[in-house]
Amino acid sequence: MAKCPLCSRRSAKRHCPAKGVKICPTCCGTHREVEIECPSDCTYLRAGRTYDEGRRRSPPPPQREFGPQFRHRHAGVIAVLAQAILSEREDTPSLYDNDVRDAFEALKATAKTRASGVYYETLPEGGAASMGLYRRIQGLIDRMMEPQGPGRDALRAGDVPDVLDFISVSLELHSGGRPKSRQYLDWLSSIAPAPTPDDQGGLIVP
Repeated sequence: MAKCPLCSRRSAKRHCPAKGVKICPTCCGTHREVEIECPSDCTYLRAGRTYDEGRRRSPPPPQREFGPQFRHRHAGVIAVLAQAILSEREDTPSLYDNDVRDAFEALKATAKTRASGVYYETLPEGGAASMGLYRRIQGLIDRMMEPQGPGRDALRAGDVPDVLDFISVSLELHSGGRPKSRQYLDWLSSIAPAPTPDDQGGLIVP
């Protein structure tokens, strides 16, 4: 049996769709979503995530809870922002969970200053992927804060930090934590409703 091209020591037993060759199980488990950009439909990636979830200690409870009233009130906004994340992923294949985290940390900081009456924009510290998501989400928030049509209320500045916190909590609950992980993005894709014109329906919950 051929040797693994990554370590040159162990037998190559698993076909790696990202590399296009067979690699050994050890390198598969060690390098997936770290050095290897694994496609979401890789069976070994899915099995590895399940295995990691079983070994992971229970995450600490979120610092805050969001009751049914909050989720009902902001369902439309949450759904719109969730679809924006998925649209950015489609436009930017290099988007990872860490980029989403970086973008939302900056969005939350910006929202909190705006809610206090001061406009100071905090930008993401990451690269182009997190900046692209930041600009997309911030643009949506700005438009939703403008006067809306009959029967539709504008998004209030004081509600924006809470909505962003809600999405951040879902990210922490569903992200794998590896540098190139897209576990949260894959989870979001699996539950988000298919986008339709002017669609603000569907509830995205952690």
